[in-house]
Amino acid sequence: MTGNYSEIAADLTSANHANRNKRIGQFFFFGVAIDILLILTELAAGLSPLDDIIRHPWLYGYIILITVAAFSIFGAMIGSREDELEKLALRDPLTGLFNTRYLWARMDEEWATGKREGHDSSLILFDLDFFKKINDNYGHPAGDELLKHIGKILQHAARKGDTVARIGGEEFVFFLPHTSVTAAAVIAERIRDTISKTTMVTANRQQIKITVSAGVAGTNKYNSSIPKMLYGKADKALYRAKKQGRNCVLISDVPSKKVHRPLETRV
Repeated sequence: MTGNYSEIAADLTSANHANRNKRIGQFFFFGVAIDILLILTELAAGLSPLDDIIRHPWLYGYIILITVAAFSIFGAMIGSREDELEKLALRDPLTGLFNTRYLWARMDEEWATGKREGHDSSLILFDLDFFKKINDNYGHPAGDELLKHIGKILQHAARKGDTVARIGGEEFVFFLPHTSVTAAAVIAERIRDTISKTTMVTANRQQIKITVSAGVAGTNKYNSSIPKMLYGKADKALYRAKKQGRNCVLISDVPSKKVHRPLETRV
């Protein structure tokens, strides 16, 4: 693949290891509790484990270490599996971007914050142009590679706090808190331009180029009552962009003007 963008530094599907670390701690203490319970059992049976510990400190130390280590490793395995399942529940398996479930949860969370603090937020809805032709002409594997390719471009364009999600076959959403609709339109145009200048090379050395259309909508100080109304406004703008020839960005509530702003504009 070639293109005018830098590879993202981290794996898109990487996540924190909260469950793994929690389980390691839990099973560590469980292993220690097992060792203490064994010593108490010996005491209850009238034995004197203290004498054995003094005579064979290395043996008891080895047993305690192995027990604690075994339980900790087992806890790490369980916690890692829980992390993986949690990650799969929130991420698109093909591109590694967030899925619809996470998007709505994130927007609901930001909605409450935005209403309280009075800042604007915006949403960009992207749709790849004539994507069906890519699958028909090059095959679905090439189409999947293209979707992953576009996902990397979108993830690289995201700022801290932005949410990028894949919500359909070739549809992607950018949710931008603390961002006016005008600033969001500049970002959308920058991404549109990057994608239009990017070429993907398939395993058969075939070159694939594609364009993207985008609809942009803003909260207008959260006058919209629910997040899905913001999505609906962006969807209508996207529909108009498709009807006006594709490969363009249109802003909701702006009847027909296409967005073409200098790429050096800073947001």
